[in-house]
Amino acid sequence: MAKNITRRMACVGALLALSASMGAAPEGAVAAAGAPDTAYMAWRGTGNDPNIYWSRLVNGQWTRQQRFPATTAREPDLAYLNGRAYMAWRGYADNHIWWSSFDGQRWARPRQLADRRSTYAPALGVVNGRLVMAWRGAQPDNHIWWSTFNGTSWSAQRVLTDRRAVGAPALGSANGKLVMAWRGAGTDNHIWWSTFNGTSWSGQQVLTDRRTAAWPTLGAHGRTLVMAWRGTGADDHIWWSTFSGTSWSGQRVLTDRRTANHPALGRGAGRLYMAWRGTGADDHIWWSSFNGSAWSGQQVLLDRRTGGSPGMS
Repeated sequence: MAKNITRRMACVGALLALSASMGAAPEGAVAAAGAPDTAYMAWRGTGNDPNIYWSRLVNGQWTRQQRFPATTAREPDLAYLNGRAYMAWRGYADNHIWWSSFDGQRWARPRQLADRRSTYAPALGVVNGRLVMAWRGAQPDNHIWWSTFNGTSWSAQRVLTDRRAVGAPALGSANGKLVMAWRGAGTDNHIWWSTFNGTSWSGQQVLTDRRTAAWPTLGAHGRTLVMAWRGTGADDHIWWSTFSGTSWSGQRVLTDRRTANHPALGRGAGRLYMAWRGTGADDHIWWSSFNGSAWSGQQVLLDRRTGGSPGMS
């Protein structure tokens, strides 16, 4: 595996080797505070390390990792709205959903949402200036639940009785439309999707051309919404597709990258970014950017490792 990692790193050229930091002041804080479209990344540690770590993109570079004061059993998710980054995650010692926000300088105290529980990670998205959360219920409840945030508090949870998921749903917005995507429940490994108009969700639709062993992720580049996912079975390549506002393009494979889990997508500095965990014993986080037509070569972040998947905004 060490030889495989070396070959992959040689293929992508110069690699980022950022020094780790635990609890230090944010690097590049002034630059990031002045850039409302800064990409954020958060992830769970590897092995027996349940801590959450985070970083953000400043001038094309990821800041050194910092420890967030919370633990999780799954990967966190992130969204950006009105000058703040929001993070939501499932607890480690409990299956409640927790959340916090970042004002450009510091994270608010983690808060528990006692009315909602999930076996997996929640998803965050933004539409019409509102933050939306969606999550799968706690075992054995595989329905998808959702709630909105008014800037101060979360609305009561509501269940979508027409849809069920094996894992976490994904949320992404473009052209004033919020899209939800998820993998089906049980043996159904197709990807399903639906849209939100700010009030209600459209009926679910299945994408029969794509399947995943994990679950999909969504992110936007300008007015283009992008979906990415891991293949099924032994196929650990990352696949992707774009949304026109009414339909999805055919799926395309990124043959240069592989992942053990699902990738993450986040927007910043006029680009869309993808991050993912490697395969096999390679638990480093890798990343790439999308300029609207093509993906850049993959790069590895040698200072960060995860047992799951990263989350991005």
